[in-house]
Parts: sequence; structure tokens; C-alpha cells
Amino acid sequence: MTAILRQLAPTQVQLDIDVPADDLDKARARAVKRLSERLRIPGFRKGHIPRRIIEQHVGAEHIDHEAIEDVIPDVYSKALEEHDLDPVEQPKIDLERVDDGRALKITATVAVRPQITLAPYTDIEVTSPSTNVDEREVDESLEVLRKRAATLEPVANRGVQAGDVVTLDYTGRIDGETFEGGTATDHTTEISPQRFIPGFAEQLYGARAGERRTVTVTFPQEYKPAHLAGKIAVFDVLVRDVKQPVLAPLDDAFAKTVSDLETLAALRNEVRRRLERGAQARAREAVESALLRTLNQSNDFPLPGVLVDRETESILADMQHQVERAGGTWQEYLQERKLNEEQARANARADAERRVKSSLILEQIAKQEKIRVSGEDVDRELDSLARVRGATARATLDDLRSSGNIDRFLNAIRRNKTLGFLVEKAKVAEAPPAESPPPQVTS
Repeated sequence: MTAILRQLAPTQVQLDIDVPADDLDKARARAVKRLSERLRIPGFRKGHIPRRIIEQHVGAEHIDHEAIEDVIPDVYSKALEEHDLDPVEQPKIDLERVDDGRALKITATVAVRPQITLAPYTDIEVTSPSTNVDEREVDESLEVLRKRAATLEPVANRGVQAGDVVTLDYTGRIDGETFEGGTATDHTTEISPQRFIPGFAEQLYGARAGERRTVTVTFPQEYKPAHLAGKIAVFDVLVRDVKQPVLAPLDDAFAKTVSDLETLAALRNEVRRRLERGAQARAREAVESALLRTLNQSNDFPLPGVLVDRETESILADMQHQVERAGGTWQEYLQERKLNEEQARANARADAERRVKSSLILEQIAKQEKIRVSGEDVDRELDSLARVRGATARATLDDLRSSGNIDRFLNAIRRNKTLGFLVEKAKVAEAPPAESPPPQVTS
């Protein structure tokens, strides 16, 4: 077998592979042997059927077809290895009979990964966000816990105010007609401007249990669903019940209520550790992003169009799915952002190019540094994923295999290990902590 390489484009090649008559004859013999073992012909045992009998039953063309199907993957794989090519798609194969049909010429056209000569990727200087957690953040987290654990008691001597929990009946109308999502009965919610259409909560202030209010609001221009955006709605609201949250004091008893810890001091320490873990995770992500930006800027090589196309479609599909999950439509999303389909695709393609370039760089670094995925790596990530899914590691692995996502799973592990290597080899300086706002002075 001989294979001649022709460079059609920076990331596309053509392989001209000649399969001699002798090699094709051997492939035909192997095809006859396989057919002899598969066919059931009266008077002959499996594996011992003569070739002429097989040809009478299936035809010489069928044997030839099986031989070629056997030859193509083998010679194509050898040609890739010979020329050190890494394809990113299935090849387009053209066949030509030569030497009176006894030999074969295979033309394989395929997109390949580019040859990458990397710029230096160690000792990159990056700045990490501060991972410092101050007491103010701990206090704010404890206040969130207090609000979650608050008890509710009825309000008798005043009307609704911000922070109360009320039960409402309401019917909304636009141009005199009710609309989907604008009507509810026994709806319990906290009275907070952030939870309602602008102006809604404020118009309920002072209302007492059993009182009716007419509330007029305008939906924001960016409101979803988009058909309500900018519309004026009038709500008939009945305040059925008004309660106020009662916060527990910050003491050891509170710590026992909201956790399995015995003291408030222990709870503060646990909250601080959780905040520090979150800060460290965000800092790590910021450092990784900064390293990838630097590597993208310092390396220049052609990108396989097929990979960019594939990633572009994936980005667009994810965006459309997110829009639909939020209750909108793709056309509404484009209209809100004053985009057409071509502009949205161009934006997605620019993002896809960055992602593909980053992936190729990480793959090349992993190759040069011989970063591999070990059994321990797989077990650890499987256990982590299984905990998230609430399943066993075995069930999670079976699901990854059956869904065809096992390679993606393994590639993600290798990518993360490579990013870990880059972070370890980088020169990371932590930014100073942001200054806390000055205390409020009251007179």
C-alpha cells in the first residue's frame, strides 16, 4: 500500500491510497472466509463452503463489496499513521478501479487538526481575585439563614409594609381583558419591590387584611414573555392575610436549629469556610479564564472549519434551549437584542472560534506534557457526578456509555487536569481585597 498526501487547505488534506491487486485478493479471500462462516447452505458445513458455491449464492460483486469494506478502514488508518494526521471528521471516500479492476485507488478527503507550535505556556503572569472573606460577608450569610428560619406571626395593628408575607387574590387585565399568568388565588409571597413588576408592591403598602386595592403597573420593556412588555395592566387585588417574619436571635439555639452544630461560633466558622471555598472556586475559574485568554492571544494557527461549525451549532442550540426554558421564543430573543439570524450566528461563531482554539491548545499541551486520565481520575469524577445525580457510580458510567457521552466525560477530565497543570505553572498574584463600604452613620 502506498499513500500520497496532498494538502488542500491548512486543515484539509487528500490521501491518495493505492491498494495493489495482491492486497485486494487477500481481502477477497478474507471476505469469502467470513461468508463461509455466516451462510447456511444445505449440504455444506459452516466454514467449509467452497468459494464457487458462495459466489453462486451471493454473487462475485457481493464478495468484492465486502472485501473493499474490509480494506478501506485498514488502509485509511495506516495512511493516517504514516503521515501523522489527526482527523476531526469522517472522511469523504472516492473509489477508482485500476489494473482492469484487480487493484483499487482510494481517495480520502478529510479535515484534520492543525500542526501547532505552541508559544511558551508556563510562567504566565495572571492576577487572581481576592479570596479574602471578611466578617461583613459572614454576617450577611447568617442574616440569610435567619430569614429562612424565620417564623411568621399575624399582623393586627398595621397595614402591609416591605418584608411582610401576604396572601393575595388578584386578577390582572390589559385593555380590559385577562391574560395568562395575571390571575391567582391564595398566592403567598413576600412583599418586596424586587419580587414584583415595578410599582406593584409599593401600591400595597398600608393595606390591611381583607382590604381590596386597585394596582396599575406598566410591564418593563425587557419583560418576558415579550408580548406583555411595555403593556399597562390593572390588577384587582384582595389582601387576604398579612404576616410578619420573626427572626430568631443569633445564639447557640439558632445554630442548633439551622445546622447540626452546637454553637454560634461553630456556625460562623462553617459559614466562613463555605464562603472561602466559594471565593477560591471563583478565583480558580478567573485564573483559568485569564490563562486561556493569554494562550489564545499568543498562539496563531488555522482552525478546522468543521469544528467551528459544530461548536457554533451547539452554542446556538444551547441559547435557544435557555430562551425556551425561560418562557420566551427565539424570535422574541432576537427582537429584544435587535439581532437577525445572521448576526446571532456570527456572534456565536466568534465565541465558537475562541472555544475551539482553546480546546486545541489544551489538547496540544496535554500531548506535549503527556497528561493522561488515570483510573483514579475516572473513579473520583464518577463518584462526584453520581452524587450530583443521586445515582451509583456504576449506573452513572452505564448512562454515559449508553448516551454516547463517555468520550466527552474523559476529555473533560483531561482538560481539567491540563488546566490544573497550567495554573500550577503560572505566576499567580492575588489582588488585594476590596474595601468594605464605610459603616452608616445615623444621627
